[in-house]
Amino acid sequence: MRLLVLACLALFLLAQQSLAQETRVIVPDHPNGIPVNGCFRANQNLFGPYRLTFCLDRRGTYQVRGGGVSCDGRLTWRVSGRDIRVDLQRTSCGRGRAWEAASMECRQVGGVLGAIAGRLLDIPVLSSLRCTYHPTVAGVGPRTFTATRQ
Repeated sequence: MRLLVLACLALFLLAQQSLAQETRVIVPDHPNGIPVNGCFRANQNLFGPYRLTFCLDRRGTYQVRGGGVSCDGRLTWRVSGRDIRVDLQRTSCGRGRAWEAASMECRQVGGVLGAIAGRLLDIPVLSSLRCTYHPTVAGVGPRTFTATRQ
């Protein structure tokens, strides 16, 4: 029994150490912040038939699908307080098409969701973000959308 308790304690400490290295966004009801890392999908099309999916992890990526286009690009991101700032790099979509370089600002929407690992350790996880996409194309204004964790 004692060995089992020690093993559980060791696993808990290892999990806490790995969680301490995650990027977190500050929210009032969770003073230590909430882990941001994960993939999110826009709940509506961004422009015309184009839908955006993006992953906030060490090697940030995004995908744009729709209208016969399939674009896979890179992004960089950073957290500042409650805000998540994302910079999308321009990427080729094939057949002479490209997705523009752009930026986004995102913030937590509503409550938090306990993922399976989060439930085990009682750690909240962002379930959705409210984002404003800022295009670089002249004459096209910003678009605001909600993105849900995948």
